[in-house]
Amino acid sequence: MSGELIVLDWGTTSFRAYRLGGDGKVMAQVAAPKGILSVEDRDFDAALESHIGEWDTSIPVLAAGMITSRQGWIELPYVPCPAGPTDLAKRLHRMTTKRGRRIAFATGLSYRSPDGVPDVMRSEETQVFGAAEDDAGFFVTPGTHSKWIEVSGGLLTRYTTYTTGEVFAALKGHTILGKLMTGENESESAFERGVRAALKDPAGFLHRIFSVRSLGLFGEMATDDLSSYLSGQVIGTEVAHAMLHYPKSARYIVLASPGIGGRYVRAMRIADIDAKLGDPQAIVKGLLRIGKAAGLIR
Repeated sequence: MSGELIVLDWGTTSFRAYRLGGDGKVMAQVAAPKGILSVEDRDFDAALESHIGEWDTSIPVLAAGMITSRQGWIELPYVPCPAGPTDLAKRLHRMTTKRGRRIAFATGLSYRSPDGVPDVMRSEETQVFGAAEDDAGFFVTPGTHSKWIEVSGGLLTRYTTYTTGEVFAALKGHTILGKLMTGENESESAFERGVRAALKDPAGFLHRIFSVRSLGLFGEMATDDLSSYLSGQVIGTEVAHAMLHYPKSARYIVLASPGIGGRYVRAMRIADIDAKLGDPQAIVKGLLRIGKAAGLIR
């Protein structure tokens, strides 16, 4: 393979850019808490240059994530599952920026569940395409909207979305459950207690989470531990529901940072699920696969 490539993971709240060498290795990278919602006047062209302006404008750029959503630079239609890197490569949208950069946008995937309800994703599919290893067929991508994903024959065949991260943030920051929480302590025991409660009674979520307040009021849990306990409750509820639809005996790769990813691995292992953290730069490898399939690099 010759030539360089710049790949972008541009999400709702964060921006990440990687400059790849001819061997596909990362030569330089930029990260900033400047997602699509923080771009002033929707001037994505200027926002891009503010991050990678020093990089050679002749290097092709491949972007994925929420940058192709309705709130992004350009909205692209989803590709229905099952789909693989080649399917996304065939549907790239190409344009040239004001500085003459050649940029291609990779869209996301859609899936319609058996009950007829549509589901969507942008960027998680790219992570999975970069993380495929051995015979791994199941992946979890924690975050604001967590995904449980199945891959078969190199194609992403189905997935399920959980608003776990968003619900946790809303409960902690905007309800009475968060009023007693203090500090940012990470309590493994409190987290595990929350997970086990959720696994034992997943249908009782709306009842169970009130214990976040009552345990604090009665001094039966340290207020520094309440956040971890609530985290265990919401993640454990997600795991319990996912196990109704995905095989418990399978091996799962969790694609996330050690912080949130580690919590998911712990929760899944408490549920007797074989889980481990995957490649932290999986999305880079996934974009590289799409770029090669599209002929952006050779």
